[in-house]
Amino acid sequence: MNDNPNQNEMATEVASKVKSTVNDAIQGLKIFLINPVGGLPVFFQGLGKERALGVGIAFGIVYVVCFVFACHKFFPDNSGSSLFNLIVASAANFLSIAGASFATRKLFRGYGSFQGDIFIAGVALVPASLLLLISSILGIPNAEIVAIVTVVAITYIILMIYTGCHKISGIPENAAALAVSVMLLLSGWLFKILILSNILKS
Repeated sequence: MNDNPNQNEMATEVASKVKSTVNDAIQGLKIFLINPVGGLPVFFQGLGKERALGVGIAFGIVYVVCFVFACHKFFPDNSGSSLFNLIVASAANFLSIAGASFATRKLFRGYGSFQGDIFIAGVALVPASLLLLISSILGIPNAEIVAIVTVVAITYIILMIYTGCHKISGIPENAAALAVSVMLLLSGWLFKILILSNILKS
């Protein structure tokens, strides 16, 4: 009986943080769609490190949901891909980008933080999440529209990673373009390692 007030307070606090994070993520989504380059660092600074961490994780979760939804939409009869495997694969993609952001920041002697790395990974996957969602809704009959959305999504991803490297991770402008390439290569390598380690464990 004595623990109930504390539990209620904790539940209220958690619910408040979740609501705040969702509101931050929605606000961020609006900014990224309109001004992904100039709005990204301003939004990050306005949030602060802890709230930015929450937003990055929230966008990562959204990506996982969109990935799983798209896979089941395109391959409804593929019983070989379990829900768990799809979640692991999409989560590994998010973690690999975050790890690549950290490694790239250290390599180019940036001054950011791990919260910034998680934030960059989350926002970089926002265009991919929208692409997966739109593609799964439109389907193969609208391949031309999906192709256009794909080009836009790839452009936004590169712009967001570049801005994150330069404005959030503190990588000098003359090295930021190269940092984008390094980060993409590292994320692919880390993704391969995470997926292979999961396969070996299973």
